[in-house]
Amino acid sequence: MSFDATPPDRGEIDRLFLQTPPVKPGDFELALVMGGTVSAGAWTAGAVDFLFEALDCFETAKASGGAPRHDVILKVVAGTSGGGVNAAIAARALAYDWPHVVRATPMPMLPAAINPFYEIWINRLTLPRFLDPSDIAGTIPSVLNGAPIDDAAQWIEAYEANARSAPRAWIAAPLTVILTVTNLCGIPSRVSFGAGQFEDFIDHADHARFAVYYPGQSTDRSPRPDEFALGFGSARLPQMVGWSDFSQFARATSAFPVGFPTRQLTRPLAQYKYRVVAVPPGPGEQTSYRVVSPDWSKMVGGADPIPETYHFSAVDGGATDNEPVELARTALAGLLGRNPRDADEANRAVLLVDPFAGRTPVTPAGVSGAVKTATATLTALLQQTRYSTSDLLLAADEEVFSRFMLTPVRDGLTGGEALAANGLGAFIGFASDAFMRHDYLLGRYNCQKFLREEFRLARANPLFHAWSDGDKDKHAVDGMLPIVPLFGDADIAETKEAWPKGRLDPESYRDAIEERFRAIFEVETEGIIGGAVARWIGAHLTQKEAADYVITAMKNYLVAAKLS
Repeated sequence: MSFDATPPDRGEIDRLFLQTPPVKPGDFELALVMGGTVSAGAWTAGAVDFLFEALDCFETAKASGGAPRHDVILKVVAGTSGGGVNAAIAARALAYDWPHVVRATPMPMLPAAINPFYEIWINRLTLPRFLDPSDIAGTIPSVLNGAPIDDAAQWIEAYEANARSAPRAWIAAPLTVILTVTNLCGIPSRVSFGAGQFEDFIDHADHARFAVYYPGQSTDRSPRPDEFALGFGSARLPQMVGWSDFSQFARATSAFPVGFPTRQLTRPLAQYKYRVVAVPPGPGEQTSYRVVSPDWSKMVGGADPIPETYHFSAVDGGATDNEPVELARTALAGLLGRNPRDADEANRAVLLVDPFAGRTPVTPAGVSGAVKTATATLTALLQQTRYSTSDLLLAADEEVFSRFMLTPVRDGLTGGEALAANGLGAFIGFASDAFMRHDYLLGRYNCQKFLREEFRLARANPLFHAWSDGDKDKHAVDGMLPIVPLFGDADIAETKEAWPKGRLDPESYRDAIEERFRAIFEVETEGIIGGAVARWIGAHLTQKEAADYVITAMKNYLVAAKLS
């Protein structure tokens, strides 16, 4: 069957992108956005794990009549890079009950009682596995071995824990999950200016939407035409894909360029008919929109007829969109909609969970030399995609209650500086399970404090109209009430892990670093003049330099962070 390039009509676009159902009285709708992390994903995992536990405890308390009544509804989960990994874990795990990890939790966890967030970040994504050279056989897929990511993705695909007797009431039916990727092939489009004049452009910032239907949920919403559907067990849904298909996008969003293997993805070409952008208004006009129509023939390499399936190469979504706030916001409020911002009126919010908020180092002037220039350029590109200035300003504005940001805080330090896993471009955490465990527990601690003290609205907000005066007095802080009040286990003070000083010996990785670099060098120099002997000498000379460089950088970080 050939591809139908007919664009969606105005009615369909209005229904999909503009017509957002009003928030029900007594409801608060939430979009959770998880930014890029590298090994700081352990902190994000801990924060999200506590958020979900707090929402479960709130529901349990309401069911027993022991909590004030309003509903928080998680509508959207969006993630990129390591945040996309956590979004993927959440999408699967939220069908089940799992044990939450606190400082006193016995380790190792029993197979029947494994926390999926902790398992992936602390036990499966580890530097020894990333340095394994067994993937290098004639070609070099990436600087680091991508097999641990594949193994983790397969583990998530098959994850099952304690079955729930009923779906979580605080999860939308269906839950929208958005994963960003960087499309290396790009999406070609053309803008016509009339009189035969036009401008071609290629967009590499891509994303995939998934509608997740949990067992027992009741809903009449079918998947959108630009969504995949995900279900459990024997569920049959239109546009349904398997969890293995979903995991391919999770692998792609975490494929740090060059560091991890490029991923090959497949999706219906028709999903790209639904790329719509807001157009700023002229004088006296209202904001409107336009549908961006790709150059279909160019997109599929000139194939005739145009196929229905699109194949493309993809890497880390953070390379082009490290904070997919706008994707989440428009999924919540509609393309042209706005969420109320005042504390007395807010009924929707985007919560950005960002491990790297805080001070960011500035590249010094006078950079010269090929290596230093390349490093500075890569840093510039990563920093440029980290934030939208407007998103950051809105999240920081104390008068805006439709944007919130949760970030690490420890002993007066914020963002990456509060984390043990912050060194070596945030890769160093993979070298130490003690670093990852510390950051995981800090994430839980920070999230509990955030829910108590910051994630609040004005007492006069209609969300709290069903609260008794006694409940309002009990929970009020400076005239503000919590959106997610803490009950049960979530109300027990979280305990931080001690700063993991002396828990990492960089020299213990010397042999593994040298072995991997030697394997890379020998493949890259295959066929050079001088043969095997020259290659052997070159590999052994340079492998020590490579290991020295990495280990020195690790040691310098440990000293600076007071971890040595």
